[in-house]
Amino acid sequence: MANTSKLIWIVAITLLIAGTLSGIAWYNNRENSLTEAVVVYPEPRPLKDIALFDADGEPFTEQQFTGHWSLVFVGYTFCPDICPTTLADLARVYPELQQLNEPVQVVFVSVDPERDTPERLKAYTAYFNPDFVAVTAAHEVLMPAVQQLGLIYGVYEREERDYLVDHSASISLVNPRGQLHASFRPSFDEQTQMPLVDGAGLVRDLARILRQWEG
Repeated sequence: MANTSKLIWIVAITLLIAGTLSGIAWYNNRENSLTEAVVVYPEPRPLKDIALFDADGEPFTEQQFTGHWSLVFVGYTFCPDICPTTLADLARVYPELQQLNEPVQVVFVSVDPERDTPERLKAYTAYFNPDFVAVTAAHEVLMPAVQQLGLIYGVYEREERDYLVDHSASISLVNPRGQLHASFRPSFDEQTQMPLVDGAGLVRDLARILRQWEG
C-alpha cells in the first residue's frame, strides 16, 4: 500500500505541476488583474465519472457541480491544523461569497473515508457553516475524483490508530459547467509555515473570475 501511495503522489504531483505551469503562462499572457495566489487554467477541464456521496448518503456526482461555482477543499475531520483553519477561513468570508453575482458553494471532500462517517462529516462541516457540503467515498473512486480536481492526498501507516493523512492545501474552483476552472494556492505563515487562506484575496479573485466569465 505504501508503494502504491508513493506512486500516486508522484503521478498526481507531476500532473498538478504541468497544469499549474500552463495556468501561470495564461496569467502572464493575458496580463489580467488576478493575484498570484490563483491559477486559472487556459482550458477548463471537464469532470467525469465522479461517484462520491454526501453526508446524507445521497450521491454526489459531477452533476452536483453544475449551476453554481464550487470551492473544493480536501481534508479529513481528524486533521489537527490545516483543515479546521481553512474551513474557518472559508466560513469567515462565506457571507461575502454569497453576495457575488453567481451562486457559490463550498465542498469539503474527506480523504479519510474509514474514520469520517456521514454523521461525523455532517457535524464537522456544520460547526463551520451548515451550508457547507461534505462528501467522501471509498479510496478506489475517491482518489481519481481528487486527482481530477487537481488535488492530491496520501494515507500512510493506516494500521496506526491515530494516523495522519497528507493532502493538498489548495482550494480548487469548479465552474457552473462542472469543469475544473482554477486553483487558489495558500499563503504560508512566516513562523509556523502553516498554510493560510487569504479570504479577502480569494473573494476579490473570484469576483474577477466571475466578471471574466460573464464577459
